[in-house]
Amino acid sequence: MSESQEETVRRDRRVELIAAIMLSIATVVTAWAAYQATRWSGDQSESYTEASATRTESVRSSTLANRQILIDVDTFLNWMDAEQSGDHGLADDIHARMREEFLPAFNAWLATAPPGSIPDGTPFELPEYRLAAEEKSKFLEAKASKLFAEGNESNQVSDDFVLAAVLFASVLFFSGLAGTFDSLRAQLFLLILGAVMLVVGTVIVLTLPQSIGF
Repeated sequence: MSESQEETVRRDRRVELIAAIMLSIATVVTAWAAYQATRWSGDQSESYTEASATRTESVRSSTLANRQILIDVDTFLNWMDAEQSGDHGLADDIHARMREEFLPAFNAWLATAPPGSIPDGTPFELPEYRLAAEEKSKFLEAKASKLFAEGNESNQVSDDFVLAAVLFASVLFFSGLAGTFDSLRAQLFLLILGAVMLVVGTVIVLTLPQSIGF
């Protein structure tokens, strides 16, 4: 074998070695990226499902709060009618039957005027008028929004891992293709291109949050 042929063989072996190293790294990291994409996709689905269930509970609490408001308004109007018509006995009976959540606001409203007179405005404008169902609805709505945002973040992370897996698949392609060319220029071009994608893909994977699953 001539010296030039020996040099060509050594060069091809170096190319094959470099390609093999890149292929090995890309194969391992591709598997990891695919695993992470699956994990984060599962987290996304779980967050969306929990957000949907939480929002449903929020709507139920909001519906209950609206129903309670209607009861309080109707009770208040009946008290006003009885008080204005001079039927104080009926007014007192209605007062005694008011919901416990409504009483603090109603009594605070009555205290804003002299006894025996009807104050201006309504009890519903006072800070004492608070409904547990309404506060629960707001809390659940905020929780549902947070869970939905977490689902969106998990979805983005999953998409980024898929992008990394695509880059590593390109590394596999270019590294494997490099050994099929006799031209050193073509081999170097393919290896450099594969190396760039390997570095970019690795940076993406390393900068993303990891989900081990233990």
